[in-house]
Amino acid sequence: MTQDAEGVRQAIYRYARGVDRLDAALIRDAFWPDATVTLGTIYSGGPDGFVEVAMGFMGSFAATRHDVGNIVMAPDGDSVGYEAYVRTWHWQAEHGRELEVLGRYIGRAERRGGEWRLAEHGELMDWGAERPVDASWFAANGELEKGLRNREDGSYRWLTGPG
Repeated sequence: MTQDAEGVRQAIYRYARGVDRLDAALIRDAFWPDATVTLGTIYSGGPDGFVEVAMGFMGSFAATRHDVGNIVMAPDGDSVGYEAYVRTWHWQAEHGRELEVLGRYIGRAERRGGEWRLAEHGELMDWGAERPVDASWFAANGELEKGLRNREDGSYRWLTGPG
């Protein structure tokens, strides 16, 4: 299960990274083309429609972070059920607010041709808050290169392939 578990983790990580970098190809690469995505009233359908919705919604924020934590898996041959804790952060720069959501990704990944991708994906929300934020320190700080929400982000210097 160790190698299989890593394949499932990498699919979940591709999804989270793709959302944060607004990388439609990376999000799509996390899912099988016939996957189903069910996110309450936000979206229900296939990955292509979901990518469109995700790019529009996530693109409305100046920055986002989707940090994946504990991942529990239930293997069943070439299928693995998963629950992955996620802490998400969204910065609404134009409104001077941040939105934080604690939840869990739930679903099933499948191995096809030796590759793991998400076949069914959903999310549960455990808690959330919206707060005012003063971003002046961040805006004025030039000590480190700032992350970008596209393929010009510094991470793409080393991460050029899927994931």
